[in-house]
Amino acid sequence: MKHLMYALTLLLCSTLTNAINAQEVKLKETTVLVDDKPAFSFDKKNLNNEFHLYKLNTQEELVVLQQQHIGSETSAVNDYKKLIFAKQNIVIESKVLRPRNWKFLIQLLLTEKVLDVSGSIDEKNLERFAGKYDEKITPRK
Repeated sequence: MKHLMYALTLLLCSTLTNAINAQEVKLKETTVLVDDKPAFSFDKKNLNNEFHLYKLNTQEELVVLQQQHIGSETSAVNDYKKLIFAKQNIVIESKVLRPRNWKFLIQLLLTEKVLDVSGSIDEKNLERFAGKYDEKITPRK
């Protein structure tokens, strides 16, 4: 019983901490709003299978998010999300993130402190994030 109380207390504290630190992300036209303030620009391509995130009002690309389809079915179990950080030369391929939408992925990058609202990428946090989510689905050089 004592362990159950500790576990419930820990769960409650972590939930409250995440709720307090969570930033609300909205996509409006070609702008990403974080807590109702413009933070990034974006462009959707390839029938919404690609999401390009830029520094606000620039063409400086931060990350490309892609939905990768394997086979002819659009909701195939083998599909995955691909996050490309070209400037940092890091690619993350993840089936875990497959069902998640673009807004969720941006929120996750902010929460994991890979990205901040000024458009800076923390390379140490990016490497940690890649270690956590990259499933190395396709062969790499």
